[in-house]
Amino acid sequence: MRTRGGTAALALLNRDLIDTQSPSPLYFQLFTVLNDAISRGVIANGSRMPSEKEISDRFEVSRITARRTLAELAAKGLVVRHRGKGTFVQHAYQPNPIVAPLSSMMESLGHMGRDTTVTLLSKRMDTLPADLQEVFGLEAEARVCHLVRVRSDGGRAFGHYVSWTPRFDASTARKDFEIRSRIELFKAHGIKIARVEQYLSAEGASPEIARALDVTTSKPLLKLVRFSYDASGRLQDHLTARYNSDLFSYKMEAEV
Repeated sequence: MRTRGGTAALALLNRDLIDTQSPSPLYFQLFTVLNDAISRGVIANGSRMPSEKEISDRFEVSRITARRTLAELAAKGLVVRHRGKGTFVQHAYQPNPIVAPLSSMMESLGHMGRDTTVTLLSKRMDTLPADLQEVFGLEAEARVCHLVRVRSDGGRAFGHYVSWTPRFDASTARKDFEIRSRIELFKAHGIKIARVEQYLSAEGASPEIARALDVTTSKPLLKLVRFSYDASGRLQDHLTARYNSDLFSYKMEAEV
């Protein structure tokens, strides 16, 4: 990874990530680009940030948009502004990502539960998407517990999760989905997982997920889709996880 001062780093940033046709405000798009560059160490800790004019010229946005973006970065504590001197980065890049084993769901869940925190963004009983109705073997009108969660390490969000679990219900407290592991929740609801299928791929961050993970829209994410079945072969849980690969990776070991 190349690390440079703020002005020099502008040349490393993709101006095409700013989409004037997107419903997302320009200042927020610009904020996510610069926030991502600071978080990943592309703009070095302690270096002087580009000026409002330099940002405005590079990304073809107004000075007002550039000014608001720098103010948002300052509010988040990533930069500090000194009157008459400029704006300086105050974020030390931490290059070591979380590494979780891929060998089994239980290992992975146990590993992440020990060291990270979960925030529940959404909990509702909803109808399944059409592509999941058949695999769950449920009627189109059936309502299933739908959760959207974010997992963070040291305050930095690295994982976004969307799950569907028929045996979870609306009476479960929101806090339970944040402080209890999924293994504990499965046991509490009488769910016994006997077999797991997992599929890995890559996917660009949608605007919604980009906001949740504090990355730029279309940033490549590691995507995992997990189908969890009971002993009879009935699907009990469907999970789609998307990870910021700068902060998280999977590891698989095998004997030869």
